[in-house]
Amino acid sequence: MKVSHRQISGADLSARNRKHVKLGKCEKRRNKAHALSLTMLVTTSILSISSMAQASSTSLHQTPPKQEQLASKESENTASMAYDKVSVQVLGSGGPELDDGRTSSAYLVWVNNKARVLVDAGSGSSVQFGAAGASFETLDVILLSHLHTDHSADLPSFVKGGYFTNREKKLWVMGPDGNHTMPSTNAYVSSLIGEEGAFRYLSSYTIEGQDDYTISAKSVAKATLEKPFEYAVNNDISVEAMSVNHGPIPTLAWKVKANGCEAVFSGDTNDKEGNLARFAKNADILVLHNAIDDNAGRVAKNLHMTPTQIIDIAEQSKAKRIVLSHIMKRSESGLDALTEAISVVAEARVYAAQELMNIELLDDN
Repeated sequence: MKVSHRQISGADLSARNRKHVKLGKCEKRRNKAHALSLTMLVTTSILSISSMAQASSTSLHQTPPKQEQLASKESENTASMAYDKVSVQVLGSGGPELDDGRTSSAYLVWVNNKARVLVDAGSGSSVQFGAAGASFETLDVILLSHLHTDHSADLPSFVKGGYFTNREKKLWVMGPDGNHTMPSTNAYVSSLIGEEGAFRYLSSYTIEGQDDYTISAKSVAKATLEKPFEYAVNNDISVEAMSVNHGPIPTLAWKVKANGCEAVFSGDTNDKEGNLARFAKNADILVLHNAIDDNAGRVAKNLHMTPTQIIDIAEQSKAKRIVLSHIMKRSESGLDALTEAISVVAEARVYAAQELMNIELLDDN
């Protein structure tokens, strides 16, 4: 059943909770097709007006500067890029800052030309998901490293945006268990889109049989290097998680396995246990979060690893590719030096993360 996600009053909501109105599949499809037709009609009209305005503007101005032409060409190349076998794309390379010019943390794993795994869903990542040309219908699982807003805030945006797609298969949302500071992933999902959640008008997606697909949440309790959480998403993809230290915040490092490739995401951590390099041993790609500098204060170092630690992890892990991400203004000034230092001590290719950067994993295997 597709529930119309309109604004509803308290009385409407009460009535809906008492009795779910079920639409027939054909009627639901007709309604959706009608809505899409109207959307296309409006879009076509807007594009026509925009084209006339652009033509008028062109007659008044000279050819765009070379930098704008290059940016446009780069955008076209990104949109047409073929994702061969397995790749990792950066949707967000920043943290929680408002003025860093970056989307908050999020990464997309492409498998056989399809967007299959989303790791973190920080602020703005749902917009970048569309910019990457990804399809919500093909997504199998959303993996959350932890529940800070710059890693999880866009979750309801993905759910609402999914209404306008033809998704029908279950979507898993997996993340850490809770403690006195943070809720569990199950409680987080429920508090957002559950029947009593902040966005309860989306709650039909959490009830089996009430909508086109169902969202199921899984909280991962303490997982160790020796006994990681393991889950087979399907025949092509499996995931593993290991608990890492991020001060008082329950946090997971994630490993995605697909087509013989391994992609590891550190999440935010100070690597207090020293297990990250071993968890990522020989990984095809290792995403490390570079949020502070070596001179950071005690509180920051209780949450994040320093550049010196990152260099050691990159070297010890022997990962084939290193991506430095979760870049903040306090760490950005040292990014070039850190990239160079890693390239000296490690055999890995080193990348400073940028939005929509896509890194192929099988191009040299």
